[in-house]
Amino acid sequence: MEKPLILVAICNYNHSKYLEESIESIQNQTYSNLDICVIEDGSEDQENVIELVKNLSNSDKRVRLLVNKQNKGKWYCLNSAIESTSGTICSSHDADDISLKDRIEIQHNVMVHTKTMHNLCGFYHCWKEDEVQMRKDIMLPTDHDISVMNPQNVSELVLAGFQHPKINHYFTGGFETAGVSAMFDRDLWRIGFRFNPPGLGLRTMLSEDSDFNFRVTSSIRSTSIVAEKLYLYRRNTSTNKELM
Repeated sequence: MEKPLILVAICNYNHSKYLEESIESIQNQTYSNLDICVIEDGSEDQENVIELVKNLSNSDKRVRLLVNKQNKGKWYCLNSAIESTSGTICSSHDADDISLKDRIEIQHNVMVHTKTMHNLCGFYHCWKEDEVQMRKDIMLPTDHDISVMNPQNVSELVLAGFQHPKINHYFTGGFETAGVSAMFDRDLWRIGFRFNPPGLGLRTMLSEDSDFNFRVTSSIRSTSIVAEKLYLYRRNTSTNKELM
């Protein structure tokens, strides 16, 4: 039986330096039935980005492009990609990051195994480019037991974190998850779980990812977590402005 089509939305705003490598990390996934939607969101070099993505789509029909002439924000881009897909499962990926080759397959398998509608995985903090290049070809051994956090534990931790005055993000205890790596059933989006503009007032709602993941977890309690690092997060790119 054919595996379900999974949308991977890649929102790009001024990250053309990393974009091709980012897209290729999704093209090279062990899970192949993908709708790879690149949303170009008003970058300064938009014409170059359009040419790059069109060249990739010529050789890989899974790759498609949506273009915003002006910057509309990541939340708008994600909603646009989900609205336009025929996939039944959705995920996303930042234009300056890399997914390990078995990330999509592992997350999908865990969702099926745990019968959950929403899943997150861990990530590597990559402060330097050599850390990215060193790790990008990592794959978990096929006989490796995947560590999973079950829905009840996830919900308890996230809701406890929301009550804590010093925690201002999606909280899963001692294991960090990458908010952008959320994989979820498209039916969640259809019943009203949309991505909202950032900073709407509540402490956990500081980013589109944290907001979406918090609302899903606290409302339906159907979130599983792959307690494995499957995503490479570049920390010193232009939108992060973070120091070691």
